[in-house]
Parts: sequence; structure tokens; C-alpha cells
Amino acid sequence: MARLAHGSQNEGRQRVLDFITMYINDNSVPPTIREIQAGAKISSTSMVSYYLKDLEKANMLDRYKRRSRGVVINDPGRVVARDMVSVPLVGVITCGAGPVPTPDADALRSADDRIQIARSLVKDTDDLFALIASGDSMIDALIHDGDIIIMKKETDVKNGELAAVFLTEKNESTLKRVYKEGKRLKLKPENPTLKPFYVDARFAQIQGRVMCVIRRA
Repeated sequence: MARLAHGSQNEGRQRVLDFITMYINDNSVPPTIREIQAGAKISSTSMVSYYLKDLEKANMLDRYKRRSRGVVINDPGRVVARDMVSVPLVGVITCGAGPVPTPDADALRSADDRIQIARSLVKDTDDLFALIASGDSMIDALIHDGDIIIMKKETDVKNGELAAVFLTEKNESTLKRVYKEGKRLKLKPENPTLKPFYVDARFAQIQGRVMCVIRRA
């Protein structure tokens, strides 16, 4: 589904666009202005008209003003709102030779930036967050610089799973394949030019497990 730039005015327009899309999908007809006002939680019908005019100017919909249900979305290949999941974009995580600082995964609860992904990409939508990959240590796992990594907040993973690991002594996080070896963790890059490194398990915290990767455009 098309997204608008961040901002309170654009958020209102996006609510209108999302509601129209969902309503058409559920009812096979467009909503009236009063239905849009109620469903998108807009303060007045005049404000709905204002948002509709802006969306029309942006060529995101057409309006037939003499019809009570005269709204047509200009995106026939859209994914409807109920099939989408909103995931907080927390920050950047290294996939390079060494770790770099990244926000704590708990920031997902107050993140301002969010991305929309298809619900079909993830089986469990609870506690998801997104990170932008930086570096090339995970290229054999098909994770490249600039890709968006969808993570599930976890405190433990199975051997060989891809995970974000917080290194407490360095106050840094890194994305690697994790193996438990006694009292230490082996953190393995997915790049034949780079070697695994080991950390004391007492000073390493699993932040999340990789669920899927959205390729850089």
C-alpha cells in the first residue's frame, strides 16, 4: 500500500487512505464521507474532504463528487490494510567486521519510524522490530548493506540461528549466526573472508531473532 511522508497532517491523510482501502475490501463499495470520518477518526467531514482533495492531487485516488460513494483508489495492486503489519524501525545494526552501537530493542515500544510489511511474511506478529543492515559480513545469508531485517524480540535462540547480540562490555550490538559453546558464544559471520569470534556468554545478550529480510530496492 502506498505510504505518505511522516507528519501529523500526512498521518491523517494516511488514516483516510487506509480506511478507504479496508472498507472497499470488506464491503466491495467505497465508504461515504461520514463513514470515513467515523472510521478514520477524523474531527469533521470538512477535514475528510480536505484530506480527500490532497489525496486526489497526489493521484492516489479519484473522486466522483456527485456520488455519495464516489471514491476510487488508484492502486489496483495494493495490499489491503488488514493484510499488513506495522513494524517499528529501531535503528541500524552492523553486518560488518566489528560491532557498532545500535538502539536497544526495547526502543520498539516508542519508535517514531515504522514500516509496513505483509502479514504473510511472519507467522507471529508479536514483539517485532526492524533494523537496517550495515556492512557485508552476512552476504552468504543473503543480507546485504541497506537491507531491512525484521526481528522478533527474543532472549534465546537455537544453535545456528541468526540473531542480534548485545555485547554488554562494549555497549554495542551485532548481527551474526549464534552457536553456544559452553560458557561462551561463537558469533559467525556469513562471509568467507571473515572469521568467527567468541564472546563470554555472561557479557552477551540475545536481543532478537531474524524472521525475514526485505531487500534493498
